[in-house]
Amino acid sequence: MKVRICALAVAVVFPPAAAAQAVQQVEVAGTRLDQRREETAAAIIIGPQELQRQGDRTLADALKRVPGITIGEGGGKGSEIRMRGLGNGYTQVLLNGVAVPPGFNVESLAPELVEKVEILRSASVELGTQAIAGTVNIILRKSAPRARQEAKLGVDALAGTRSPSLGWQASDKGGGSSYTVAATASRTSTPDTRVEYETVDALAGQGGAPAVSRVSPQRNVNIARAASVAPRFTWTRGGDTLASQTFVNLYERTQGVEAHELVLAGAPTQFPDNGRHVVLRGVLLRSDLTWQRALEQGARVEAKVGVLANPRSSDFEFHSLAGGVHSGDLKVVHADIGEAGLTFSGKYQLPLGGGHALAVGWDGGRTRRTQSREEQDHTTGMAYDERYRGLITRLAVFAQDEWELGQDWSLSAGVRWEALETAVAQRGAGQIVQRSPVVSPVVQGMLKLTPQQQLRLGLARTFKAPTMVDLIPRRYTTDNNNSATNPDTQGNPALRPELAWGLDAGYDHYFGKDGLFSASAYARRIEDVTLPLLFRDGARWVRTPSNQGRADAYGMALEAKVTLSPAWAVRGNVARNWSRVADVPGPDNRLDRQAPLSANVGVDWQVFPALKAGADLNYQRGARTQVSVAEASSVGSVRKLDLYAVWQLDGATRLRLGAVNLLRRQTVEWSAAQLGSAALPGGVQQVLTRTDVSPTLRVGLERNW
Repeated sequence: MKVRICALAVAVVFPPAAAAQAVQQVEVAGTRLDQRREETAAAIIIGPQELQRQGDRTLADALKRVPGITIGEGGGKGSEIRMRGLGNGYTQVLLNGVAVPPGFNVESLAPELVEKVEILRSASVELGTQAIAGTVNIILRKSAPRARQEAKLGVDALAGTRSPSLGWQASDKGGGSSYTVAATASRTSTPDTRVEYETVDALAGQGGAPAVSRVSPQRNVNIARAASVAPRFTWTRGGDTLASQTFVNLYERTQGVEAHELVLAGAPTQFPDNGRHVVLRGVLLRSDLTWQRALEQGARVEAKVGVLANPRSSDFEFHSLAGGVHSGDLKVVHADIGEAGLTFSGKYQLPLGGGHALAVGWDGGRTRRTQSREEQDHTTGMAYDERYRGLITRLAVFAQDEWELGQDWSLSAGVRWEALETAVAQRGAGQIVQRSPVVSPVVQGMLKLTPQQQLRLGLARTFKAPTMVDLIPRRYTTDNNNSATNPDTQGNPALRPELAWGLDAGYDHYFGKDGLFSASAYARRIEDVTLPLLFRDGARWVRTPSNQGRADAYGMALEAKVTLSPAWAVRGNVARNWSRVADVPGPDNRLDRQAPLSANVGVDWQVFPALKAGADLNYQRGARTQVSVAEASSVGSVRKLDLYAVWQLDGATRLRLGAVNLLRRQTVEWSAAQLGSAALPGGVQQVLTRTDVSPTLRVGLERNW
């Protein structure tokens, strides 16, 4: 009844004559489906209409509805995109076809800056084979077909805080040139409260009360400020096209934490009442210049040069709050990271006749990274001043043949050779050099059973190279309560790349105007899988990455889109993932933090020509994971309900309303470690963290001209 009353109010305020003035958006869903249908490789194309449908502030929020995609919470490091439930380098994330720098936060991208997102389930010899789980290629805004401007103003309300955002776009073309400029600015406040429960149990079977039991309520205040601009300019002269694409992101993130410990059994930590404050600042600059020329006989040549600059700094301080009084800083850390790189790539495409199309090319780059870290630890009287420098050199060549065997058959076969060299030097220590040459064959085929039904099959060799940070044998110490569940971390210069063979299969059935049913499955065999190794070094616990044998990952996904009527559309997807690590005892010996099940159901309702509304329900099942022989963890299930409404006030103005995370489900995380110490041989330390979640209310105004 309430919905009918709202609809009646809309009809009164905006009668049919006014509603008819609303500009009808051109449907591009068919174009995206056609592109997906014609690709030999299994791919999902997400266009701007779908990315901006629900008014999401970040690209991470928009992608969580894509089949097989989950968004992992970064715990102060932002969010990461995961395919097949796997992040941490298993999913290759590209920006305009080039790998994003380490630490890239997908929350820094607003959907308004993005032209489309390509989801590739299998590897690509052109885009790279560092993609054991798959590839997510984010394409920034391109030139529009006509002159257009658009402005957006919005505000989010969360737990008594306000988070404003601004957006602006402009585009035009003429005289053989065109341009598009998109810019966004935002301030996001996300306060939360959490409670941490820590216990240390004695030997299994001895019974009795825990040796240690502590409860620590915490209050977190997180504030993020960001401004981005993405200009693109294109010039066309004769058969030559020159395009310049730039992305600049300025950001600052602050986090303040207060923790107050209550001891139920055993001794307190060194600083039971404490606080910490972190400030992260940085600039990300990516700029590419692409030249294309059309040659005779349908051949094309393309070359692209790009530059990267990503300077950033952080300030951290840890203090005691004993007696409710802010002490002087107990630990102060200042760190600077400078990252600069150059990329150069190109390809040559030539139709060979007989249905063959040959593509050959290269992809190279060099990235230089410098890092300094100054630390004052007043609890021990120690001071540290450390300097690192690193150089990553990459060169790849590839060749691929696209072969149309007939009207219903197509085959793509290619090979990519890639050599990666990482050199890291620490002041006062020798240089660490690791070289990783990998040959990756990729074969993919498509069979059209009928004009509406397709089968795809792909086989690929992929790999995951260790990051520079994982190779540096420097130890990062914890601030308080070093333990088996809160250890120091240290890199491993002997770390090797993970190598994998992957098999992908898929079935697509298209029906109606833009209806779709899709089923897909995958399997991966991973060698030299990287797992954490936990050990004691004197009185301190330390965790380091190490290669520990083989892992298998496999799963399936279903997707459906149905237009029930001109006013109603329904969509849904579900993905199921499994994995097993051979050298870790079961049960639950899956890859760390892999989401075993994710599902999404959404509905869109065109209430009137001037009013559209919808809802989306997202679910991720939690699971326990035996991370290593000594460690286990689990993440609770996540359920989110989002609502949106778009009201076309006139032909150029829209009012957008939204409600995010209405279910208010508390998030739960748990970790445990086998102590194996002389004091508690076989004892187990456990930490359970519960975080309260609040809904977000959203309002926005959009106008184009």
